[in-house]
Amino acid sequence: MLTPAPQPHKALSGSVIVRTTVLLCLCLLPWGVEHAAAQSVEIIPHWRTGDSVEIIVTRVREKSLDGRSTRSGKTHTRFSLEVLRAGPQGYLVGWTVGATTFEVPAPSESILRQVVGLMQGLQIQLEIDPRGAITGVRNREALRNQIREKLDALSDNAAASQGENADQALMENLRAQWDVMFSTKAQIEQVCTRDAQTYFRILGRTYTRGQHDEYQSVLDNPLGGAPLPAHTDIVLKSFEDRSRHAVLHWKQSADREQTDRIMRSIVKGLAAQRGKQVPEERPVNTVSLENQAEVEVDVETGWITKLTETKAVNLGTRAQTDTTFMVSEVKKGRDPS
Repeated sequence: MLTPAPQPHKALSGSVIVRTTVLLCLCLLPWGVEHAAAQSVEIIPHWRTGDSVEIIVTRVREKSLDGRSTRSGKTHTRFSLEVLRAGPQGYLVGWTVGATTFEVPAPSESILRQVVGLMQGLQIQLEIDPRGAITGVRNREALRNQIREKLDALSDNAAASQGENADQALMENLRAQWDVMFSTKAQIEQVCTRDAQTYFRILGRTYTRGQHDEYQSVLDNPLGGAPLPAHTDIVLKSFEDRSRHAVLHWKQSADREQTDRIMRSIVKGLAAQRGKQVPEERPVNTVSLENQAEVEVDVETGWITKLTETKAVNLGTRAQTDTTFMVSEVKKGRDPS
């Protein structure tokens, strides 16, 4: 029986196909990894000592009743940031409060302007960890003393300019409120980091386009008291590789059921103080709270370049919307030695 002779060209052809397939896989694998990596961005600080940022913050407040809306206030405030120290353990950032201007006149304008100006010129030294979370206010005792000195000066100026007409009760009330706000470490940090928390809050996470980063959080109670349980959702809307700028959408909504329970408790407490009762069958005005923000960040440095936030509070037929616009200009410091 004759055995067919081997056919080298077929074996060679099969070998070429195998090698070509392997090479294609090796070429495509890095491309696939790089392509997948481009969909995710880690946003953390890459700041240097001496970095400085100028931020202009515009705030607009609108109130409405039964659907009729009127703009009730608009202000502009300038903040100056400077990285005082940068290292493996994190950052020390000076957050200096600048002047506030009122585009729409406010009631009790003279007093209000002076009260708002109490923080003007003060530098808040923020302690920030390597991933961008604010961990404390280093100079809180100095800030407390500076505020007290400014309150004394404000009281003296009011007495000198208004004489017997000076509203001492108003000044005492203002002093009492500021004393409460600066009474404890937690209170000082809450007051002094409110704007900074808004500016830095998207730092410290990795975001993937199309995937929602969701977690439980809390919202400030508009009537005071315990904060309201909330749900936060952040999503990466876009990332431009050339500019290294990312745009994120941030949304926070109060839990409706728990909010209604907490608000009913507050209403009952207030009624009890006045010797009244709230019938169980009487519904408490529906309350809804929702915050939304769009943030543009330079991923290369971790500095926020633009931010627009809208806070909406609805209580029955009453509504209030606060919109904050932040625009920043960054000046880079020296290279680390």
